[in-house]
Amino acid sequence: MQTKKLSLEDRNTIADRLNAIDIHLAEFCFPNLYFFREVHRYEIIELDDVTLVGGVSYDNKRYLMPLHSPSEDPKPCLEHISDFLKETDYDCIFPIPEEWLGCFPEEKFERTYNENDSDYLFLTEKMADYPGKKMHKKRNLKNQFLKAYEAESRELNEETLPDALKLLEIWQNASTHMLETNDYGPCKEALEDREGFGLSGRVFYADGQPAGFVLGEPLNPSTFTIHFAKADIQFKGIYAYMFSEISAQLKDQYEYINMEQDLGKDGLRQTKRSYRPDLMAHKYRIEVK
Repeated sequence: MQTKKLSLEDRNTIADRLNAIDIHLAEFCFPNLYFFREVHRYEIIELDDVTLVGGVSYDNKRYLMPLHSPSEDPKPCLEHISDFLKETDYDCIFPIPEEWLGCFPEEKFERTYNENDSDYLFLTEKMADYPGKKMHKKRNLKNQFLKAYEAESRELNEETLPDALKLLEIWQNASTHMLETNDYGPCKEALEDREGFGLSGRVFYADGQPAGFVLGEPLNPSTFTIHFAKADIQFKGIYAYMFSEISAQLKDQYEYINMEQDLGKDGLRQTKRSYRPDLMAHKYRIEVK
């Protein structure tokens, strides 16, 4: 067995494998792994002819992450991983989507999930318009923003990057969390290295002033994941406007927007649930009995 810290050198080794996994979970893309490499202490594990990613969850559980569906493995490969799990101090195999649970029969494996890990998915068509009674608050917030300000959306590029970085500083100054406990560092790195990682985004303006930005990437053919969304909340309704605008631009190509997990933070959970998720993508933890 060989292990090494995940680095940019590993991009060519694992990016194609991750891109081939047609599921909704945000972890299965290289930029997400790379920008949060320090948070989760990601490492590459070479186990004979099997390559895995090792990491540490937000609740301090050590896990092994497969780089392709276990259904594609010959049986001895899965057994090899299971034996490795039992022989080391790793706690589980994670994150496993519901589509893969058939590879882990209940008589041999414990299959659980922590709701704090689950990704929030929203239909782009719904988010673009906020239709119906259940979405009227978001629709009203968006309309209040449009009534109060002259709104504009621009591509996130070298010209608008300084505005996005300025907004990140404004967001950080208003945050109740210390730098080491929020995503300021990963977000700043993602903004600055976005082109090299195939990320795209928009910067949103109110009366010509930078008001917010969104940065993300395609996760699979049907889903676009938003890795970062930051705004200056002095502009009331900015988030409702941003999510509606980005969804309107994406809806012809993508069915879903993945807004990732809430980390068990009450404020973040309340905000994401207020947009009425259409799907909760649970991430199962698999332990050997």
